[in-house]
Amino acid sequence: MSSEAPRCAAPNETIQETTARSLEHPDIQPRKPTPINRLPFDIFQVIIAICQEGSETTFPFTVSHVSRLWREYVLSMPLLWNSLHISQSVPQWEMLEAKLERSGQAPLDIYIGQPPFVKSAIPHLRKIMRMIFPHMGRWRTLHLDDAPYKIRRILLDQIKAKSAPLLQEIQVFQSPSHDRPSRLKLKNTSPHWSATDVLRGFPNLDSVKWTSSVHDVNALPTFRNLKNLTIGDGTLSIILSLPFVQLIHRILSDSPSLETLTIYPYPTSTYIPTDGEATDLQLPTLTHYSLQRLFIESSDRVRSAAIRTLILPKLRVFSTIYYQNLVDLSCCNIIARENSLPELRAISMAGDIDLGLLEPTPSFHSQMPFLRPAIQNLTNLRVLTFRAVDFDNERWLPDVGSCCPHLRWLRFVFCTGFTVHSIRLIVQTRIHADGINPLAVLYIQHYYNAPLEDRVTEEDAAWFSKFLKFNQVNDFGHTELDYR
Repeated sequence: MSSEAPRCAAPNETIQETTARSLEHPDIQPRKPTPINRLPFDIFQVIIAICQEGSETTFPFTVSHVSRLWREYVLSMPLLWNSLHISQSVPQWEMLEAKLERSGQAPLDIYIGQPPFVKSAIPHLRKIMRMIFPHMGRWRTLHLDDAPYKIRRILLDQIKAKSAPLLQEIQVFQSPSHDRPSRLKLKNTSPHWSATDVLRGFPNLDSVKWTSSVHDVNALPTFRNLKNLTIGDGTLSIILSLPFVQLIHRILSDSPSLETLTIYPYPTSTYIPTDGEATDLQLPTLTHYSLQRLFIESSDRVRSAAIRTLILPKLRVFSTIYYQNLVDLSCCNIIARENSLPELRAISMAGDIDLGLLEPTPSFHSQMPFLRPAIQNLTNLRVLTFRAVDFDNERWLPDVGSCCPHLRWLRFVFCTGFTVHSIRLIVQTRIHADGINPLAVLYIQHYYNAPLEDRVTEEDAAWFSKFLKFNQVNDFGHTELDYR
């Protein structure tokens, strides 16, 4: 009998150690590993990756200390270590270096915030550059968040001079309170520094979010060969319609494969161009064959001025996921004449309204004769909204009972010049028409001064409710699903 007492399986014992001990003591049955440790490695990877989303940056270190087996697994997962979040006043250098080492050859996602530069700007900047620049060949995303102006400038200059062939996304965010010359006594990299060429030299860059206040559109970087571009809130100060539309043309010309363009020009401004500024642009029409989503946070007149100069065969929506842009009826001419938006899924068309009013007065627009042929050309439309439009006793009311075969939502907000009887006829016609979808949602919110004979009665509401979702209060919205 052996003098050495046989051991039970240790909870952190590897499979190889358990097998060797079993051969040494065949009379002892090894303890079964816990259920979580019996998971196949590929399933373990999926679970840990899901748990990591939204977790602290120390998450992979925490997981690696659970058990010996988990540590083996986690150390063989380079994508668990490829995110560098440099946002503490005193960065955890050892932890960042460990992440760089354990990420292997995985693409790197780098976030640099403001805190490291508050008290020790230059030493921290140098250390950050020495740490991450040797790995530029692996950079996938770079996010600079409120870094002091001169720090950001030095970083961007150094990046521009090097190669980052895998870089796909750059985000630069500078809030107004910090976007001013820093009090740090830093030597200028250039007395006339410009961000114009800072995004050049990245062959795989396809997504940029740029938020940094400028007073001249020519001070923005050149956005070339992108698929997604966001010019963030407050980047552009007050500008007239012409240079603003010229900027859009420049962006679309420089990025022929652009799919999403989002612009927030001057949200805190009450400036709205006059009719002359927004209509007499005298710009040639530009055709762009890839743009699918266009969102411009501006006045309807400026937005419409841009759309009147564009032919966008693949555009689907003027919106983000949460908000849909209004365009005024001046866009009807080019839609009717050039069929400029054949793939559009949703549109909100407004009369010549005053945005300062909660209930703007319905109005006639000089482009109203083009409204009907414009709507007929929108054959892929799913959602159609009219806001503050006077249809002039139904003279200009489009016959959506026989066009727009995919239409599902129809909304009239503060409109006049139409009767409820005509809307009932549209609903009934679409129900019985071949090859045309019946309406699923109808929303009518009358202008407060609308005649009583034009308003929806209880009998009308009950009739509408038999066939679709009907409401006179805007308590439902539409989602991405409605655009498909």
